[in-house]
Amino acid sequence: MIEDKNLVIKVQEGDVQAFSELVNRHKNMVYSLAFRMVKPEEDAEEVAQDAFVKAFKAIKQFKGASKFSTWLYKITYFTAINHLRKNKMLTSLIDMSSFENDDQSALDQLNNEDQQKYIQEALQYLKPVERNLITLHYLDEFSTKEIIEITGLSASNIKVSLMRTRKKLFGILKKMLSEELELIIKS
Repeated sequence: MIEDKNLVIKVQEGDVQAFSELVNRHKNMVYSLAFRMVKPEEDAEEVAQDAFVKAFKAIKQFKGASKFSTWLYKITYFTAINHLRKNKMLTSLIDMSSFENDDQSALDQLNNEDQQKYIQEALQYLKPVERNLITLHYLDEFSTKEIIEITGLSASNIKVSLMRTRKKLFGILKKMLSEELELIIKS
C-alpha cells in the first residue's frame, strides 16, 4: 500500500486518481469529525465534501511538516467552524453554569455500555468546539502537539479548555443521571 505522503506527491504532480485514494482512506475520519461538530447529517456531509475540495485546492501548499491526516483534520475542523459561524450555531444548547461538579459517584457506578451512552448524549450539550477538543484528546487520542496543529490553539489554552470542558461535561452527566434517577423513583 502506498503511503499518504507518496500519494500527496502524486497529486501535487497532477495525478487526480491519487487524490481519490486519499479521499477513500480518510473519508470516514473527515465525516466523523464533521458530524461531531455539525448537525444534521446533511450539513456534516456538506462540510466533509467542502473539506476535501479545500484540501484538493491547497494540496500544492502541503509541505509534509505534519502527517497528511493531521493536515486534513485541520482543514475539516476549520471548515466545520466556518459552517457553524455562518449558521450562528456556536452556542451551547443549555446553560451549564449552575451545575455542581464535585460528586462523581453516580457515574462511577454505571457499567461501560451505559457510560458510553450517557457520555455520547452529554457530548451533544457541549459547544461544537468543546466537543471537538474532548473528542480529539480522549477519543481520537491526538497528542497536545497534534491538537495545536489542528486547532491553532496554544498548549495552555488546550489544557485549560479541556479542564473546563471536563467539568462542564461532568455537570451535564450529573444532571442527566439525577433526572433519570428521579424518573425511576417516580415510576
